[in-house]
Amino acid sequence: MADNTRDRLIETSTALIAIKGFNNTGIAEILAAVGIPKGSFYHYFKSKDDLGLAAIDHYGYQLREGLANALQPSPASPLTRLRAYFDMALAYFEQHRGNCNCLLGNLGQELALQSEPMREAIFRHYLAIEHQIAECLVAAKEAGELTSTADEALLARTLFAAWEGSMTRAKLEQSIQPLRDLLDLYFEKLLKP
Repeated sequence: MADNTRDRLIETSTALIAIKGFNNTGIAEILAAVGIPKGSFYHYFKSKDDLGLAAIDHYGYQLREGLANALQPSPASPLTRLRAYFDMALAYFEQHRGNCNCLLGNLGQELALQSEPMREAIFRHYLAIEHQIAECLVAAKEAGELTSTADEALLARTLFAAWEGSMTRAKLEQSIQPLRDLLDLYFEKLLKP
């Protein structure tokens, strides 16, 4: 955890919001977890919404960095690297079933109709993640792993949207099987030359 109080507020709020949602997480709860007095909050953030935007960006950039690291050129093929990234997430969710969620997806469902700035921030990260996946799919086309007529932007968008939806289903079922089914469908059937 970061030494900087502002960073600790962001990291703590991100963890709490991921479990309880934005509307059910109070400033007092976050401050208590960080161990700073209530009056200090407004030194770092103008409002709870301001903190929420910082948490969205914190999580979004972490997610994007993890994906970028996984997709770095290596001896493994582009689709192998992409599948490995999702398999790594699947393995984490299998060990931590209670954490089978994505802050962006959760907050997108909770806040898209309540806060335009938060909707825009979440969607900005969605688009960036889809772009990263699409770039990997372009490399897969160049490597002959995908047909040359494949629409990488559409495949990336539907993969990420289906992943987010499958996480909701996994939480409802209390099983990671929906995520496993999605990966098998995409990588064994849809993403083939």
